[in-house]
Amino acid sequence: MIIPNWIFAHFFEIVGYMLAIVLIPRILLERRHPGATLAWILAIGLLPYVGVPLYFFIGGKRIQRIVEKMEQPPKKFPDSFSVSAGEITPSLNRVSDLMVRTGAYFPVAGNHCRIIDDGVEAYQILTELIEQAEISIEITAFILGRDDVGRRLVALLVRKARQGVKVKLLLDALGCFLTKGRFVQPLRDAGGQVGIFLPLLPVRSRWAANLRNHRKMMIIDGCQAMAGGMNLAKNYLGPASYKKRWKDTALLLKGTAVAHLRNVFRHDWAYATGEKFERVIPDCTLLVDHEVDSIVQVVADGPEYANRRPLYSGVLAALHQAEESIWVVSPYFVPDEPLSAALELAARMGRDVRLIIPERSNHPLVDLAGNSFLPDLVDAGVQLYRYQPGMIHAKLIVIDGRLAVTGTVNMDIRSFQLNFELALFLYSAVDVRQIVSVVEKIVADSRLVSSEEIHQRGKVREFVEDICRVFSPVL
Repeated sequence: MIIPNWIFAHFFEIVGYMLAIVLIPRILLERRHPGATLAWILAIGLLPYVGVPLYFFIGGKRIQRIVEKMEQPPKKFPDSFSVSAGEITPSLNRVSDLMVRTGAYFPVAGNHCRIIDDGVEAYQILTELIEQAEISIEITAFILGRDDVGRRLVALLVRKARQGVKVKLLLDALGCFLTKGRFVQPLRDAGGQVGIFLPLLPVRSRWAANLRNHRKMMIIDGCQAMAGGMNLAKNYLGPASYKKRWKDTALLLKGTAVAHLRNVFRHDWAYATGEKFERVIPDCTLLVDHEVDSIVQVVADGPEYANRRPLYSGVLAALHQAEESIWVVSPYFVPDEPLSAALELAARMGRDVRLIIPERSNHPLVDLAGNSFLPDLVDAGVQLYRYQPGMIHAKLIVIDGRLAVTGTVNMDIRSFQLNFELALFLYSAVDVRQIVSVVEKIVADSRLVSSEEIHQRGKVREFVEDICRVFSPVL
């Protein structure tokens, strides 16, 4: 007996809608971010064949299950380099205290910072640091490129491992999908260790397709570090100039705060590999120039912080504390309503609010979703700049010329709600001036977008942007 194809189609259609009916109440009870709840309901209700399997693969209760399995970040500790009263302005001190109460480290003195905004210089410093390593090299990479840069760095790590340096390389399973296997096998063979953070497929108990470790850092001998937006690939850095290289930044850090970065690395490494977590205490003051004593606060964020979200809380609080200016550089701009409202309100209150984004990013759907926020912001007085030389990947925030934020977090919902992220809050005037200088150079290479241009969208494009905005929490 041959069953007609239409019967199979009708059967699966019924099953799809039955699952949708079951899943929608479940999503409502999960108490997600309102935007994510709406996006999932629409995806499942309108496109059950796509939405239902997608929900089981990247949605569901993966976040909650991962939070339950992860050890909570270590309790933060005030140390001998804690900042004394008066070293941070009262308004910024409130921001700092808020982040400490929600899980961030205390801001600490005893540091030296240097911002790097050139890919060739960043590569030279990176390789020099690796060459100098005598005890340990600890690297977290979101992307390790399958290119000349990736091969050179792996070869260098192999050589250091053979010299007896303890090398640990933590790779995100998605960002390093093409390089987490054979590509880094020589490092394993040389005695180095490679950890894979949250594999994509459910072949292990610790997996997730949607929760990515977006943190990027390299720690040398526990006393020097590089952290920021640069991935380990040709598009970001390299030994020679490259026409298609993206504009990006990294922070070279020496001193006390490196121990906090190292604790973040060890926490992630312990979860990914099953090794025991061992906390380190700051002890690197000899490397710091006594004439430069930077105050740095390390802020990690991600699903392991559950509903506290120290980075999101700190950025939002800092925006509301602004008295003079807010400058934001971000490759992707898809804020939630509170972030968008904070920028709009600051502009209406007469603050100098500048938003610098690419002319076009490498994610067209994200651009469409983000563009839907821009008319209201520009109408409120936000100065919108679009970077012209190419793709900009830097993530920078400057508040009142007194606080600078750099790291891995984009001004989008994914960074603040799903990814494992890392930021460094800089409170010293000398460091903030470095970031201001970089932002000013980026603005000089950008064009100011007029209100007339923003409102010259066709009805079809406006509709598409609004649709993408609805689904932005799952992009």
